[in-house]
Amino acid sequence: MKDKKVLAGGAVLLIAAFWFYIKPHYMDAKPAPVFTAEQLAAAPRPTVRLEERVLNLKAPATSPNYVKAVIALEFTDPDHKWMGAKGEALTAKNEAFAKELEPEMHRVWDVITSIVGTRTVEQVAGGEGRDALKKDLVTALNADLTDHKVETVFFVTFITQ
Repeated sequence: MKDKKVLAGGAVLLIAAFWFYIKPHYMDAKPAPVFTAEQLAAAPRPTVRLEERVLNLKAPATSPNYVKAVIALEFTDPDHKWMGAKGEALTAKNEAFAKELEPEMHRVWDVITSIVGTRTVEQVAGGEGRDALKKDLVTALNADLTDHKVETVFFVTFITQ
């Protein structure tokens, strides 16, 4: 008789533990976060800063022209993995993303070199020319890259000679 009471008490404790601890933490699905348009627009995106390079511009052979550029590429974030990342966490995510992108970096530089090489100093000297160059770079990079899509191109440094 005493054994049945102990078993019943243990069963009640087991059911209570399940109901109050295990069920809310592991079985109830958490709703997906809903982000507003303002939050999505303000959220950081994966950004890779490319190393400084000197690139040839289109020019006559007698007086070659060059551009010294540091370029940053901002990629799309369709899964919102960068949402809420700030400071060191954002830096760490961007570094991990840059390592993931390393195998495709030679293709990125090939595209940048070929597009920049079709421009003259006069075409990239003004703001309108640089904006057109940025748009052409985004279009060409997105046509060449398969897994990632470039959203914006930033010129951190852009010095022509």
